[in-house]
Parts: sequence; C-alpha cells; structure tokens
Amino acid sequence: MFTASLFSAPRPTAGDEYRAELVSSGLSQQAIDGILNISGTAYVSFAENGANANFGNAIDAVTKWKMTIENFVKTQSKEDQDAYGKFSKKQEEEYKKRFF
Repeated sequence: MFTASLFSAPRPTAGDEYRAELVSSGLSQQAIDGILNISGTAYVSFAENGANANFGNAIDAVTKWKMTIENFVKTQSKEDQDAYGKFSKKQEEEYKKRFF
C-alpha cells in the first residue's frame, strides 16, 4: 500500500521546479509566463533535431534561448528586470559551485 502511494503521487517536473524558482525570485506572472513560453519553445525546437542532434545544435539552441530570454526581459518592467538579474546571478553562483 505505502509503495503504491509513493509511486502514484505526482512528482514535480523540471518545469515545475523552474517555475517555482522564478516565482520565488519575485518576477511578475507576465514575466514568468513569457520566460516559460520561450523555454518551452526552445525545448521543442531542439527536440525536433531528434537523432540528428549534435554538439553544434546544442550550443546554437542554448545561445538562441539565452539571447531570446535576455531580449524578452528587456521589454519587462524595471522590477522584473531587477528580479531576473538577481535570479540569473543566483543561478550562476549555484552552477559555479556545482561545476567548478
């Protein structure tokens, strides 16, 4: 019984976790929706490479995603720009700890 309930409970996805991080950073719902839309589009676009995906495709996809996000954030309120800047800085610090 316990095991069945453990595996049937919904687990958060990477998207759920990313959304939660954006929410906790203080971004407006409009900014969060835009960022998630851009991220979802980037994911689907890259996934369309299928078996033909390679390192160059990955670098191009990440670069395009990052530039699209940065351009989008520039169109948002000053508060959202500041919140995203803090969010990005926090992410960078976490990645440095994780990878270096």
